[in-house]
Amino acid sequence: MINFYLFGNPNHDQVILAFYEGCPEPKQLIKDYQYEPADVAVVFGVNKSRVPMSWPRGKVIARQRNENRDVVVLETGYINRGEGATHHYAAGLNGLNGRANFRNQGMPDDRMRLLGVELKPYTQGEYIVLCGQVPWDASVDSTNHVAWLKECAAALRNYSRPVVFRPHPSASLPPIKGCKYSKKPLSDDLRNAWAVVTFNSNSGVEALIEGVPVFAFDEGSMVWSVCNRSLSDIESPCLPDRKQWLNDLCYAQWTLDEMKEGLAWKHLFR
Repeated sequence: MINFYLFGNPNHDQVILAFYEGCPEPKQLIKDYQYEPADVAVVFGVNKSRVPMSWPRGKVIARQRNENRDVVVLETGYINRGEGATHHYAAGLNGLNGRANFRNQGMPDDRMRLLGVELKPYTQGEYIVLCGQVPWDASVDSTNHVAWLKECAAALRNYSRPVVFRPHPSASLPPIKGCKYSKKPLSDDLRNAWAVVTFNSNSGVEALIEGVPVFAFDEGSMVWSVCNRSLSDIESPCLPDRKQWLNDLCYAQWTLDEMKEGLAWKHLFR
């Protein structure tokens, strides 16, 4: 049995319903996270300790995992995150982002070509971009994110390069001492960046595709395998090969139509 949990959020539920359409029987839709044991549970998102609305979802995930049963976690994807038919959604097993199993190690380049993603050559500019995230989001749930940002900014002041702090568009964080404050589009700030520093933001994915080295500090980051991990290397960051990383990343996300065709399910449970 596969249980699909709906909660009344139209944007989330459309993804659940698309995945439902592409999955084999037996399956059922369940409303309001009323837990029933199943071989696989499918949810959109995970628990956020500071967002009460997410707690029922967290209880479903916890009960399912406590019985050693799988959970498919759907979320916003990492590339092609625009609106409409080309928008991609992540589909991973038993975790969020880099803590999920996407069964995507050593993938071919066919989906990368399908998505039309082009890796730009590494180019290093003048300043460091420090990327803020939504402090109450699941991806930074175990941290005091504002304190982490301030600690990073203080450490970066030991180096000669200017630092640009850009808060997440959905979180109006105040300026940070010693940093230029930017609310420009990320693409603008990347244009002349020396490096990007992030806890685990998807800005790291966008930066690497644009050819900007990334420093990330959480294994939940989708760039964890190809990022720098110590600010002591900020003046001479590693520039790893990104091709296999990108091939694998493209197999972590799917369009709604691909989900309806069953491609995401077949990939995860092949």
